[in-house]
Amino acid sequence: MYDKFADETETKPTKNARIDILRSKLVFDEKRYQYDEGWVPADTNNPLEIHSTAELVECLMRNDKNPLVDIEARIIGVGDGEYGHVKMDKRRFLETIKRKPTRKMREAWDGFGYDQADWAGGNLVGHDYTPLLGGPFNKQLYYRDYLRMISTSFYAFNHDPAAKAVTNIMVDFTMSRGFTLHTDNEAAQAVWDAFRIANDFDQQMNHVAHEISIYGETMLWRLPNHDARISFNPQPGETVPKALIPRMRLIDPSNIAEIVTVPEDIWKGVLYYVWLAPTQYQMWTDGKQPSTKFIYNQIPADQIQHYKVNAVSNEKRGRCDFFSALGYMKRLRDSINYSIIAEQKAAAWCIDTTIAGNDSDISDYIQQQAALGQYAPAGSEFVHTEAVKREYLSNQATGKGKESPVFNWCLNMIAMATGVPVSYLGTHLSSGGSSRASALVSTEPVAKRFERRRLVYEQIIRDTFNWVTGQFGIQADCDIIFPELITQDRSAKLKDLQLSMNSEWLSHKRAAEIAAKELDIKNFDYDEEMADIKAQDSSLGIDPGSDSPLTSPGASGQDKEVAAIAAPERQQIKTNLRQI
Repeated sequence: MYDKFADETETKPTKNARIDILRSKLVFDEKRYQYDEGWVPADTNNPLEIHSTAELVECLMRNDKNPLVDIEARIIGVGDGEYGHVKMDKRRFLETIKRKPTRKMREAWDGFGYDQADWAGGNLVGHDYTPLLGGPFNKQLYYRDYLRMISTSFYAFNHDPAAKAVTNIMVDFTMSRGFTLHTDNEAAQAVWDAFRIANDFDQQMNHVAHEISIYGETMLWRLPNHDARISFNPQPGETVPKALIPRMRLIDPSNIAEIVTVPEDIWKGVLYYVWLAPTQYQMWTDGKQPSTKFIYNQIPADQIQHYKVNAVSNEKRGRCDFFSALGYMKRLRDSINYSIIAEQKAAAWCIDTTIAGNDSDISDYIQQQAALGQYAPAGSEFVHTEAVKREYLSNQATGKGKESPVFNWCLNMIAMATGVPVSYLGTHLSSGGSSRASALVSTEPVAKRFERRRLVYEQIIRDTFNWVTGQFGIQADCDIIFPELITQDRSAKLKDLQLSMNSEWLSHKRAAEIAAKELDIKNFDYDEEMADIKAQDSSLGIDPGSDSPLTSPGASGQDKEVAAIAAPERQQIKTNLRQI
């Protein structure tokens, strides 16, 4: 077998081991990886299938003596009122687990079974996440159902047009052209601008807007120890780069297997987050980095900014924006697919040929038609005796021209669940019969929903600003400006800004920045703009301190002579000036 990845420095045992992996370990078995709607426990003999703490422990116990299956764990230890990380190898980790065995809970029914489940269609009352134990703290999704929710919503976002449209509408209206953060503290502004560039924070906020809609929550990790990147257990000789500007990274919330809280206070009593996940599998490494490894890390609560939506106070995890519509999205896809199949059958046709003759005549006719191919070319002429009769047959089982109400039902249920009007989804139900008044009425509720989501973004940005400036010992307030949600009359808003400035409700600088955002000016700098205006006035011979034409006294002297020019002549002068 030719191995193009081998080189002169590779030893023979290493080469043989790698070729053995290519031959046997990486063969794709479609039956093994076939998607199944039901709950399929992992094969704990295969580390790549592990997705829960209990299965991880079982896998490690079964492979206690296997050097190819290893784990690195960092556990938070508390002593003298302070906490720190305790590193554990496989032996210490298993000894700790054996002293305190873990147990997992599973729900008795499938929350995502849709039409296949017994309760679907009307037996929903009293079955919504019944807690296995009493108390108000068991209403949140169990981890198994939480992972299924993320998997289903992620699939819907990428494969379901309705889910894709709902998410994009939410992100486009709420995040749109981004945001502007302004503070009067020059040092704080400089620190924030540097942090924004170093962390590509605008792009991170764009991901936040998408992921909080798809997953129902988002988590940002404030990297400790001035680390410039995420790193677990660096290899000997490997140096983790440090950074002067603090670093923040988005982490996948599905990697967080548990949020450990004070038993009496789920909302504000968070102690730490448990990161449990395998890393990506790499086929080729440098011999120092492993092909894959498990991460078991306990992150202190003060390093994680966690925000969730569509959840109540005693829930640890959030829900996606279209959580209650997932079933109707599936039914909508099914109804459309079945309708398309019916139309395909209706469009199908065939030819029924009757021949008054024997088997030899029939065989001759079949051979003659086979020579013409599947479809006869345009203008073909068929010559036969009266003993041959040809009739075109179409599918008579389907009725054309009948629009199924299922599409309307499902789409309206999706609109009600997400708060996005049907008119926003761009279907045939969006056109015709709607007036401007009805459009405004349908816009008002969803505009409030967009504003509510923007409050989440604003809280994320404000918390990040306070953390970054606090790292440098700076305390400052900030203003976060988003462009208008739904632009109906931008001119009216600009007039309101002018009125606010003249009434001394807003400073000229604040009004100018808001106006620039509305006019979609990306690189607006107030100080530079004022300097350019003064330089322009100076070049035109205009005194910057002169009165505005709107507030200057009436014309006198030579100005009266100009005012006496006839209207047609003034119009001609204006036309000449425009041509110049």
